[in-house]
Amino acid sequence: MHDMGKFSPATMKKKKNSVCYAMLAELLKYLQKKHSIVLTKPQIEQIERAHQTVQEILQTDLTVYGINTGFGKLSQVRIGTQDLETLQVNLLRSHACGVGPAVDDSVVRIMLYLKIMNLARGHSGCSRRVVEKLIELLNRDILPVIPSQGSVGASGDLAPLAHMCLPLIGEGEVKYQNQIYTAAELVRQGTYTPVKLGPKDGLSLINGTQYSTALLVFAYQQAEELVLLAELAAAMSVEACLATDVPFAAEIQRVRGQAGQVETARHLRNFLQGSAIIQSHRNCPKVQDPYSFRCIPQVIGAVRDTLNFVQGILEKEILSVTDNPLVFPKTGEILSGGNFHAEPLALGADYLTIALVELGNLAERRIANMMDPAMSSLPAFLVPSSGLNSGFMIAQVTAAALCAENRTLAMPASVESIPTSANQEDHVSMAPNAALKLLRVIDNLQKIVWIEFLCAAQGMEFRLPLKGGRGTLLAFAKVRSLVKFLKADRIMFTDLRQAKDFFADRRFINDMHKIAQKSRKT
Repeated sequence: MHDMGKFSPATMKKKKNSVCYAMLAELLKYLQKKHSIVLTKPQIEQIERAHQTVQEILQTDLTVYGINTGFGKLSQVRIGTQDLETLQVNLLRSHACGVGPAVDDSVVRIMLYLKIMNLARGHSGCSRRVVEKLIELLNRDILPVIPSQGSVGASGDLAPLAHMCLPLIGEGEVKYQNQIYTAAELVRQGTYTPVKLGPKDGLSLINGTQYSTALLVFAYQQAEELVLLAELAAAMSVEACLATDVPFAAEIQRVRGQAGQVETARHLRNFLQGSAIIQSHRNCPKVQDPYSFRCIPQVIGAVRDTLNFVQGILEKEILSVTDNPLVFPKTGEILSGGNFHAEPLALGADYLTIALVELGNLAERRIANMMDPAMSSLPAFLVPSSGLNSGFMIAQVTAAALCAENRTLAMPASVESIPTSANQEDHVSMAPNAALKLLRVIDNLQKIVWIEFLCAAQGMEFRLPLKGGRGTLLAFAKVRSLVKFLKADRIMFTDLRQAKDFFADRRFINDMHKIAQKSRKT
């Protein structure tokens, strides 16, 4: 595949001395600018060597799991040579038991991408034609329709991957040119040609962690941007409430040494650089602010450290081989193991969920502070003529409700193992549930952070003609391009709806990244 063979050893060293880091960066880049991928010559050779090993095993009397046996609890049932193709087809059909809404198109693309990478490592034993058909679907944007629920994240993400791979044999449903078709319809129309499955093909396709990994990659991408924007909203709140920027000083962070804390404080300083609002109260008698302001680097920094931890898990998982059994052509062995168990992903998703819930908790406390004139020195509920007007009173209630829901969602999914397959699979990871829960938290958190942006922009307007810093001034302008100053009560849910456009503005987010990272010495 083009992306897998793209980096030279020298390039890898420049990217944190890690090919894994390069691959995660490339995967996220691929989602933004999709390009065609192809197998490289070494990858083709690896796939064919492993496939040849499977063929050689079939010429012996050996019983090998998944090749000439049933699956799961039925692994003791020997399958005759004449039924091996039917065995693989039945596997896809029987395991396509997903329910619930279909997953996002981006998740499907990541799943296809990851499965191709997994198979191209040459330890799965599937046929080359199967890998090339997956590449064809991805390159042509023929996306399988995959229900979101039904995987426990062990023995692989069986149901989602079965739905993903049914179109290879002309079955299941696909999304093509923004319409839903049965795969059979597209085959009849001549849009593409299905493949026949051989020994090990079906099992190689549905065994693995590609669904769990794709969900976590998708969540990671959103969380990474959301943390930066949460820092920006916090910086605006600091200005709105005339809070001090002293707690963000580099010296304070340096004597603790937590990497995320150091980075968040630097971002805050960069966003606030040149702020006339901050300068206006340098000599005020107030010495300390509430923790939701004073401890922004410590709390959001810890969230950043959590993001880095999850990044490390993803960097390894993207390049891993997670199906079973695994083929080792050099020795001719086919070994059964447990690489399909998604425990690292489950724990990572749960950890990130908890961290992001804390991010929302902190933002909600700043929103609440801005409602209270005694804390903020702003008009009550951020509106002129409060009493006649309720202003942002219920927006804060909405933020509180979302925080409460997120706290409920913070219960780890990874501790909820339920045995499956007649107790053969007696401990499972629940990684997909953990990641789906994480995505719900991210969706709620975007709304909380947007409410903070609205409140902070309202507060900054009361500080005019004093203006904000290098980053906060641009953020203020961006918010005002979507939502006007609240002079008197109006229907506010239309303002809250603008969150979608705000978080979709790639140019603005990229500009904020540049400002945040302006100088690592500031």
